[in-house]
Amino acid sequence: MNPYRDAFYNRQAEWHGYTSLEFAEGKHRERVKYYDWYTQGWLPDDRSVPILDVGCGSGQFLYFLRERGFTNAAGIDLDAAQIEIARGLGLDARKATATEHLQANPDQSYGLISMLDILEHFTREELFPLLETIVARLALGGRLIASVPNADSPEASRSIYADITHEIAFTPTSLAELFFCHGLKLVELRDPWPAPVTPLRKAYRAFANTTRKLEALRQKALGFDPPKYWSSVVWAVAEK
Repeated sequence: MNPYRDAFYNRQAEWHGYTSLEFAEGKHRERVKYYDWYTQGWLPDDRSVPILDVGCGSGQFLYFLRERGFTNAAGIDLDAAQIEIARGLGLDARKATATEHLQANPDQSYGLISMLDILEHFTREELFPLLETIVARLALGGRLIASVPNADSPEASRSIYADITHEIAFTPTSLAELFFCHGLKLVELRDPWPAPVTPLRKAYRAFANTTRKLEALRQKALGFDPPKYWSSVVWAVAEK
């Protein structure tokens, strides 16, 4: 086990400089438009479906879900300070590991489970039992949304080593294999950057996509396979 996982992730509120509920809520509110785009077409139609956010931090994704009308979303995290912030914002957040939470609620199943920037913090040996436990509680037809470092990206090295607690990164193929091993089918991958959430950013994304196509042609001319997803992180949705 990476000892930095506890040393760093039990102090995320301090690291992110969350000095007040107002400051944290402002940051959460800014993320809503990004989460809208990252998850478009992926969320349940039923706003009352049970949802679990694994590694919820200070409630960023829970806040987004509440803003979009979801009424039965809960989150878990190990950082007590972040949980306190989330609860101070009226979110259902609890200090627990995924295994502890699921064992304490043996009859609960979920229509959606989110693991945003979570999978890469575990070794393969740790991931297998964790995902077996989580997927067992996903309802048939339920979905898992994840964001992970993209090992195909030109910034792959940076994305892998950007965090002292990272253990692994994923290509689209290896992520599909990971899900397959746990009875999940990868439905879609999304290249999140730059997210076209404003007119200026829409123009920037169009420019970025054009230059990526030109770079792909250059790489092919050199005999390489260019990536399909260029961002340092990819978002994915898989279905049980």
